[in-house]
Amino acid sequence: MFKRAVPFKSYPVMGKRYYCAYCDRSFKDDPEARKRHLSSLQHAKNRADHYNMYKDPEVILQEERGKTPCKRYLTVGDCAFGLGCRFSHYTPQMLWELQQYVNMRNASKLHVTPESGWPDPDDIIKEYFENAESSSSLEEPSYPTWFKPLEVHDYSMLPPSLWPITPESLANTSTFNQWG
Repeated sequence: MFKRAVPFKSYPVMGKRYYCAYCDRSFKDDPEARKRHLSSLQHAKNRADHYNMYKDPEVILQEERGKTPCKRYLTVGDCAFGLGCRFSHYTPQMLWELQQYVNMRNASKLHVTPESGWPDPDDIIKEYFENAESSSSLEEPSYPTWFKPLEVHDYSMLPPSLWPITPESLANTSTFNQWG
């Protein structure tokens, strides 16, 4: 049985066969066969197709705008060259949507100002630390109150993980050993 490899890795399988995840095929594992396969045009095309899926949308938009539309793909819906076609397989609607996506990404990268309705992150951090300093350290810290659910009031032998949390129980770390 062959294990499925991750798409970006080719490696020997079980010592006798070599599996290429780009091409989804295996063959005899010897240096000549491997070299022949890795230098083949089909392997190079499959590898390039795999990495083209992760291209930046802005790069794709620039490349596709420079190409003329593929007449066969736009009329028939199929092209023998596939991703290797030198003509564009994008419709004008698809190019427009891609342009909108790129514009949206670029707008989100810009620094957002308070005038646009979003708070400045530096102001948020400054306010947080001012509030932390202004709270008096002399005050006794407030702890959240813990209520036992009504269903467990009748049980006297609750496991330690269900005991109410109090400042004393947090200070006493020996009870945590009982949790098991």
